[in-house]
Amino acid sequence: MIVQAAPLAHIPWLLERAKFNASVEIKAIEAVDSAGRIHGMAGFDGWTPNSVVLTIALDNPACLRHMIHAIFNFAFIQAGRGVALATIIGSNKRSVALCRHAGFREVYRVRDGVKPGEDLVLMEMRREECRWIPRANRKAA
Repeated sequence: MIVQAAPLAHIPWLLERAKFNASVEIKAIEAVDSAGRIHGMAGFDGWTPNSVVLTIALDNPACLRHMIHAIFNFAFIQAGRGVALATIIGSNKRSVALCRHAGFREVYRVRDGVKPGEDLVLMEMRREECRWIPRANRKAA
């Protein structure tokens, strides 16, 4: 599995699977096989001076193992952000569980935030709590 910066032409793959709109400032990391087939992608958007919103889509959940260090290295070290955020449709229990397992914690639930009866879950991971980057890089920026 090759983990690399995703070219802009590949961003629609993420947008279709994650069902969201992106700004012109989106950046992404992808996991591709030797034939160039995308297995997973993480998008970075909603930038503020200290945070970024992550959106992850996986056709092959196992590829996350290959991507996870690169995802948080980009967000916290290369981009220098102190907080990574994720928004998830509340009924997507697998994604909520995956985010918790990665180290995110739920900070807010917007009742009916997606549509009536469908909550929007806001999760965060702080740089100093991220186990996916070296300990020396966990200090707040």
